[in-house]
Amino acid sequence: MTMNDLIDRFNAYPLGQKVLAVFILMIGIFVGFLTLIYRPMQDEIAAAETQRSELQRELGRLKEISESRAEVVARLNDLERQLHIAREKLPVSAEIPSLLQRIHNQAKTAGLEINRFRRNEDIASEDFIEIPVEMELVGSFDEVANFFYFVGRMTRIVNVKDINVSRQASGLVADGQLEVSAKATTYRWKAN
Repeated sequence: MTMNDLIDRFNAYPLGQKVLAVFILMIGIFVGFLTLIYRPMQDEIAAAETQRSELQRELGRLKEISESRAEVVARLNDLERQLHIAREKLPVSAEIPSLLQRIHNQAKTAGLEINRFRRNEDIASEDFIEIPVEMELVGSFDEVANFFYFVGRMTRIVNVKDINVSRQASGLVADGQLEVSAKATTYRWKAN
């Protein structure tokens, strides 16, 4: 049967049957379209929308993690910087000879005469070790003040205590020189 035969047979039917046949054919095409194309597409669209919303939630979570990571990294960098500063002030290693040499050199630079500069026995406490140094210096008020100013400006922690100041007498008249005895103490972390 050819296409012409089908068209001739179709034309032989009355108009009502032709309209009904075309209507049934259109309904069949519509149902076929719905079941074979439209519904699977809608299911794919719904699945894609679900996946999209899940991915957006995941993206939001990852952005939040990224932002908090940036904050954590910034905080970590700040803490590392603070630790570096603390280690300069209170190091773990015993770089004490160079520190004592710097103090001794500063006393000389300030113009002080050093009568005694002696390191005493270390004193251990729970977290750190005290390193005391006894010193006796002779110089003018300005020289002594400059020396203590330098010690106070050092990056390392150095405490000066037990300061005794007396005027040095030479003959009948004091010449303005001061005799200073003090105990300087610096610290270092106790090695665990």
